[in-house]
Amino acid sequence: MRTFKRSQRIADQIKRDVSEILAEMLRDKSELMVTVSTVEVTDDLAQAKIFYTVLDDNAEKLKTVKEYFVRATAHIQAELARRLRIRRLPEISLHYDKSLVEGLRMTALIDKVMSEESHEED
Repeated sequence: MRTFKRSQRIADQIKRDVSEILAEMLRDKSELMVTVSTVEVTDDLAQAKIFYTVLDDNAEKLKTVKEYFVRATAHIQAELARRLRIRRLPEISLHYDKSLVEGLRMTALIDKVMSEESHEED
């Protein structure tokens, strides 16, 4: 039987709940496609880092999302407290997750190198 740490179970629930909260908050802002990629909760449940990605993350759109989240963090925290109903809700912080973008960039670079090598062999 696999056992999961409580912090991981809470992280999974926070990910689901914050995804729903963001979908509701951004419903009128169709140009902002935000996805929660990962949530890391400390073992003592004091802090939760919420990592998000932005589809089509040009610099202007990313700046807009970051500014929006700075203003909305208290609302997200309050809504999360209402949904989770645990004794000690972790303090949340939102962080841009650039790993998806970096992965796509690396894939494009590899494809480019492979394409150049295949042209040299011809």
